[in-house]
Amino acid sequence: MASPNNQNSADSSLKQSLEAGLAALKQKDYQSAIALLESVSQTAANQPPGIRAQMGLVAAYKATGNLKSAIALCTSLTKIPNTQIKTWADRTLTELTKELTPPKPPETTPETGFVAFDSPTESAKKTTDKKTGFSPLEPTAAPANTKSTHISPPPPPPKPSREGGHAPSTAPTETEIDTETSGENSSGSPTDIPGFISPDTYELTWREPGRTKNPRPLKPLKLLNFRVEAVASAIALFFLARLVLQFLLTNTNALLVQLYIFTRLPIFQPIQLFYRDTTPFLQFVFGLLLASSPWLIDALLKLFCGIENLRGSVLSKHSKEASRVLRSFCTKQNMPTPVLKLLPLNVPVAFSYGCLPRFARIAVSQGLLDQLTDEEIAAILARELAHISHWDFAPMSLAVLVLQIPYLIYWQTAYWGERLCDLMTIDFFRRTVRVVTAAISAISYGIYKLLRWPMFWLSRRRVYFSDRTSAEITGNPNGLTRALTKIAIGIAANIEQQKQTSFFLESFDLLLPVGVTQAVTFGGAALRAPLKQILLWDVTNPDRTFLTVNNTHPLMGERFKLLELYAQFWKLETELDLASLSPEKPKTGKLSLFKSILEFKDSKLFLQGAPFFGIPMSLAIVGVLWLISWIFSKTSIWQFDWLLGDRSILWGCLPIGFCLGTLLRINHFFPDIIPRKTASPSLPEILSNPATLPVDAQPVQLSGQLLGRTGIDNWLGQDLILQTATGLVRLHYVSTIGPIGSLYPFLLKQTTRPSDLIGKPVVATGWLRRGATVAIDLETLRSQEGPVSDSGHPIWSAILAFAAAIWGAYIITQGGR
Repeated sequence: MASPNNQNSADSSLKQSLEAGLAALKQKDYQSAIALLESVSQTAANQPPGIRAQMGLVAAYKATGNLKSAIALCTSLTKIPNTQIKTWADRTLTELTKELTPPKPPETTPETGFVAFDSPTESAKKTTDKKTGFSPLEPTAAPANTKSTHISPPPPPPKPSREGGHAPSTAPTETEIDTETSGENSSGSPTDIPGFISPDTYELTWREPGRTKNPRPLKPLKLLNFRVEAVASAIALFFLARLVLQFLLTNTNALLVQLYIFTRLPIFQPIQLFYRDTTPFLQFVFGLLLASSPWLIDALLKLFCGIENLRGSVLSKHSKEASRVLRSFCTKQNMPTPVLKLLPLNVPVAFSYGCLPRFARIAVSQGLLDQLTDEEIAAILARELAHISHWDFAPMSLAVLVLQIPYLIYWQTAYWGERLCDLMTIDFFRRTVRVVTAAISAISYGIYKLLRWPMFWLSRRRVYFSDRTSAEITGNPNGLTRALTKIAIGIAANIEQQKQTSFFLESFDLLLPVGVTQAVTFGGAALRAPLKQILLWDVTNPDRTFLTVNNTHPLMGERFKLLELYAQFWKLETELDLASLSPEKPKTGKLSLFKSILEFKDSKLFLQGAPFFGIPMSLAIVGVLWLISWIFSKTSIWQFDWLLGDRSILWGCLPIGFCLGTLLRINHFFPDIIPRKTASPSLPEILSNPATLPVDAQPVQLSGQLLGRTGIDNWLGQDLILQTATGLVRLHYVSTIGPIGSLYPFLLKQTTRPSDLIGKPVVATGWLRRGATVAIDLETLRSQEGPVSDSGHPIWSAILAFAAAIWGAYIITQGGR
């Protein structure tokens, strides 16, 4: 038996050999590194030093061309229980296998001219940690930058103190647990092995590949169908606006009638004008807004942003190519040159608006001119020219003006309500003003969010068209990729600097090149991990298309992937390597309709949309009831005749189906939060998991500084963002009794709203939702000073479900009356 002294001496010698081998590896002295690391690997094969030595050997074998030995060693490392090491081994093994077996030459598809890829990568299927659901951070090597300046992440926000009596200690992460169980200490971390890059040391750089001067034309766009969709979206917006207006007027008169009956005061008599048909009035308003959209939007931007004309010489100073593109494209399309406008804002944005090409405007911000290069500015300007030439800018301008009405009411009511309360000295009047202005502001914001829905389809579709046209105009799809990324980074940086989402960004979101919601997360993460890693979900998740229904813009990964396909079509190198990534293909073979329905029923996507899928299921139940009633009607059993064709059953079963779907999903959507099992992943780790859905509710606990608006305009939690050390994450808050409890928490004997903690270090605990965007449904929001804001997502979901069931039952019982 060896003595303790001999054992310590052996461990010290082993550690020295390991450190010497890793040092030789970093100095590219591969032969010395192999000799030292092989010795350590044989001596301590299953111990932490031996595992680190094997990882170093894989890198050394790869560098010396000994791929077979590297693959064999890497295969054994995939069986290691440590999540970080296993993930590194899985991805490295995939890369080594590809290098050992050269891919077949790409085949060109005659119809599209795009390059077809034979074998999609398997990394998306192997990198998920089964315990946490997250993929450990392992960026690929960043390409060298030859022109653009390096972009470094901003300093992390202050963390809440763990020493205070009210701040809970953060639960250990899965990496820490694995480290403890495997016996590794801080010196045993695999971060010194090639392939591990920390978000703190990562630096965003660009390859900046070439461009084509004479791009071959792509397949013509189907603009007729697209314009029909644009008109249909505007019509849908009109009918939804009419429905909302009629609902407001009818219920306003109903309230006045009740007040008049109670008080008998003439002031509460119903307004007769509200009983009239609103269709002619709305037709006039929509027509007026569309015809005057360029001047009305000019006035709004002048009032709130200080917009001014942009001289051509100023544009040429920042981008000569943009000026050249503007002149040549307008001449080629035989359309007037748009009026250029300059927004004196630091955030990099650009958008087009107007009613006709003759009166079109293109607004660019000073931040875009300062932060983007010559060719990137030209690519963004070409996008806006595409919107004008495609004519989608007109219905979008109309939609933005319609949306400005409820949004300005929300914003200005909250603003002047706060100012008025500050001037009042009597507490009763101050509270009354707050209650009234908060209600008006909240209702207006809800109408604003509702009226956006009809334009989502057009908003996403037009982005694909404009990106493609921009690539054709400039012959530089890679430049557009860089430009869009920088815009997302700039929007996230602006939110961090302003400590809130500006009213301009939110109200003009539909017109911007990048959606504000997606820029919040993607823009911050782009500075801390390679783009290919954080965009895995966007290009590989098989259900991603269904989860973008509520988004204003397509997924960034999808857009970049299409731009790469255009680059490959023109035989160009690509800025990223997303085009080779593909979602997991379903099993081949035809399935019957019944089997397909059964498979879909067992899928996560069905569970995700269960409340909405419950509605058509309820219709099927109604159909069965009607069929049974019809069968009985042909016999002497007449007691069921009343069921046949009873529409009250039809309408009543719709909310009941929603109730059943909600209750079916609620336990999966809100699992119990156990502090010991709560993860604290970094933002790049969250984004790098390609298989997760919002229904995969992972309990998390993240710390950082709470950003957002203060005051009445954020009582519903409209703008809650957690600034963590690795990026920004949106927070969703709802009271136990819904918006009423959010506006008036004293009803639940609560005194703290989330907006009361703005600007403070907090710990957010809740359920992570990874879909087209990333957000956390809050359970608690705790500051280090003690105040706690409790959210009530599970209870509010249950209340909604039972309320829908009661409503459906009421409709059925009232059907015969």
